[in-house]
Amino acid sequence: MILSKAKAAGLGAGLLLVIATGALIYWLNAERDKLTARVATQAQQLSNAAQANRENLLAIDSLQASIQWRDQKAQERQQRLAQREYELAQVRGELEEAMKDAPDCVNQPWPDAVFDIMRRDTVLDPNRVHPGAGTSELPATDPNPRAGG
Repeated sequence: MILSKAKAAGLGAGLLLVIATGALIYWLNAERDKLTARVATQAQQLSNAAQANRENLLAIDSLQASIQWRDQKAQERQQRLAQREYELAQVRGELEEAMKDAPDCVNQPWPDAVFDIMRRDTVLDPNRVHPGAGTSELPATDPNPRAGG
């Protein structure tokens, strides 16, 4: 009987050790699964962040190219404006020179140079004669009376 009690106690301790080991293995396996899921989530987040970083870098490159293009166009506009200002100053000088010969009265004819300067680069056809408009000296008119011409 003592022997069977000792056997039973040894068996109980062994059984308890097997149950504790099984529970520990189950708990460790569950923790491993949790950590694996967490690592997978973090890997996905890292992948998403890397993709967002690549997209942001592409957007930055595109915006920098756009800014550079706009700066270039702004410089071109400034150069054109400076050229126009220079040409305007020249034309004003020519006009002032031509106006020295202009009459003081409205009824007197003005010099042709004044009209040439004023008309230059403003009208493609200074006489406003359109092809097929006829042979008269008058500007072309629309035969439709509602058109006002």
